[in-house]
Amino acid sequence: MKINHPSQSRFQYLIEIKKTERKWHFPFLAALCIGSPLLLGWFLGKPNFGSLSSLGALVILYFTQAPISQRMVHLAVCAFGMIFSFAVSLCFNFNVYFGALALGIVAFLSHFITNYYKIPPPGNFFFIMVAAMASNFKFDMEMIPTRIGLFAMGTILSCSFAFIYSVFVEKSAVINIPRRTFRKKRYTKFVESGIIAVFMTLTLIIGHLLKFQNTYWISISTIAIIQGRNFEHVRQRNLHRIIGTFVGLGLAWNILYFDPEKIVMIFIIMILQFIVELMIVRNYGFAVIFLTPLTILLVETGSLMHHNVTELMEARLIDTIIGSLMGLSAGFLLYHQQTINNLEKSVRFSFFQFKKLKK
Repeated sequence: MKINHPSQSRFQYLIEIKKTERKWHFPFLAALCIGSPLLLGWFLGKPNFGSLSSLGALVILYFTQAPISQRMVHLAVCAFGMIFSFAVSLCFNFNVYFGALALGIVAFLSHFITNYYKIPPPGNFFFIMVAAMASNFKFDMEMIPTRIGLFAMGTILSCSFAFIYSVFVEKSAVINIPRRTFRKKRYTKFVESGIIAVFMTLTLIIGHLLKFQNTYWISISTIAIIQGRNFEHVRQRNLHRIIGTFVGLGLAWNILYFDPEKIVMIFIIMILQFIVELMIVRNYGFAVIFLTPLTILLVETGSLMHHNVTELMEARLIDTIIGSLMGLSAGFLLYHQQTINNLEKSVRFSFFQFKKLKK
């Protein structure tokens, strides 16, 4: 009889491969949606435009297994939400603190709305991610309409591919077994959204105070950790994120060391996106290994200048560690019931006092 050591079962989640009903052709669709704008941008000699459109194309990851009519409406609404998040952050990044406040507002709204309407994973993640990335763009009033337009074109492309895929490949809806959910009070949702908003605001401010170049990496790491179902899951994702990033940086360094051509990098990005979508539902840590070079290559593909590889890797690792620790702290507050209850009582009391003043 084989007896598992407690430490083995405790860390088994690091290498556990979960079963999933996701079909292989959806990761192919996701890779096609992300890669098409990059290929078009490369062909037209505008790699930065292609990289921007590929951010909008990430809306494909909100694809659901609902009937086709509901599926397309869901995608269209998510596309609008992503455009709104991107635009708000883009318009307020003329100042670091206004940009941080805009990210906090987007984080609050995206979590509250996705939680209220029970939008399945990735939930609020990409709304916050694109807003964080937009906050890092150099402010240029004349370029705002162009950037929003390019981003919107990426969402339209993904919705078009999703419609074609739905008609010819994924025709029938797959009925998923509903997960057990707990009804949250209105004030609980408000408090949770407020906590996430505060932490997302802090990610940009801390990155600015530490004089980091790409502060959005801290934001992305933080919100990725918060996606856990409970604090134990948050803790697991934190370890997954740090270890996966460390290994992924080695993979990214090896790719960038050979200084591949833009077209080669685009095909590598598509392959990495395919692998990430295959692995993200099976093992988060393994997915992060490929997600790390994917995000770095996306930035490099859209950049008109070359960055020092070693400095880029060091900055990415430091940003991830800081973001992961912030995500762990936020997760502790989000899943500490006593804290949530106390904050909820304060919000309820303030709300009733405000109503009295209005009368």
